[in-house]
Amino acid sequence: MSRNSLILTGLVGLIGAVVVTALCFAAMAWGLIPILVTGSIYMWAIFLFLLAFSVTEIPVMIIGIRRIAASANPKAKYVAWLLNCGYVFFGAVYAAPFILLTGRLGLGALLAGLSLVRFISTLIYLPK
Repeated sequence: MSRNSLILTGLVGLIGAVVVTALCFAAMAWGLIPILVTGSIYMWAIFLFLLAFSVTEIPVMIIGIRRIAASANPKAKYVAWLLNCGYVFFGAVYAAPFILLTGRLGLGALLAGLSLVRFISTLIYLPK
């Protein structure tokens, strides 16, 4: 795996995350979807659950992608690239239901911002 391929696949995932988050923001701003969760205790429960799941997934995915990239199979690098793209993108997948259920754009942006953390973690921890 080259550094350029990691950056490219990570940027594709990051751009996808920005698009999904922007679409969720637009749907809430235009009033296309009603706010379903209004109680703050439920909102915080959903936020903390999604945050914990998203943060816990980071080391698991890094270890998995590292093992796949170290495989002797010549096609393993393609799987690692695909996983890198999906891994970075999935920060927004956790943010989307929170934004659409609660309408809290600030906390939703925080969850979506984990996509950037995921992108940086691939640059630091994945092989060069």
